[in-house]
Amino acid sequence: MSEILGPIHHWLFNKIQLQEELIKDIAASSDIKCDVDREAFVNKELRPLEELIDTDNIHGWLQNAIHDAEGRYAKLVTAILSSDSSAIDPLKEIAFKSGAKHPAGKNEFPTETYKHFQDFFVNGMPCDMVNSVVDQNNEHVVWEELQDLHSSYWKDCGGDPANYYILRAEIMKGMLAETDKEFREIEPQRFEIVRR
Repeated sequence: MSEILGPIHHWLFNKIQLQEELIKDIAASSDIKCDVDREAFVNKELRPLEELIDTDNIHGWLQNAIHDAEGRYAKLVTAILSSDSSAIDPLKEIAFKSGAKHPAGKNEFPTETYKHFQDFFVNGMPCDMVNSVVDQNNEHVVWEELQDLHSSYWKDCGGDPANYYILRAEIMKGMLAETDKEFREIEPQRFEIVRR
């Protein structure tokens, strides 16, 4: 019997689509000058989840979709930077603009901003429980990244996993650009959203 598609499956698929949007933005940018066929990394599939997913293997299909999107993102950025290391600057600008297209609420509490981040970034499957909030109040939220699910994609293609986190920070900064909050890494794998 087929599993039933529920809100959590659509939530996860939406996060994958946001990753695909970032890949497309990088591929389409005229600010990056390098000899890389960037379009080769873009997923051209535009059908809705209901038409794509294997309803007999929902979990497996979503897991494969995550691996595919994360892998292509790592390969694209690594290929660009291998061709031109100075391209990190336009990549950071694209990442910031990507975040700005998906802004956090201006007057929301830091905990709501944290949820906004969790609704945007692909961090494996929900059962992976990648992040854990360790402190929160009306002025800030602090969380720890309990496991790094991203580095392996970058290492597999000869890239530097630090680039994932550099670009992720720029996306977060873009999301917060019009708010009274800022994102910061307070120690390795420990992050904070705090009111300015």
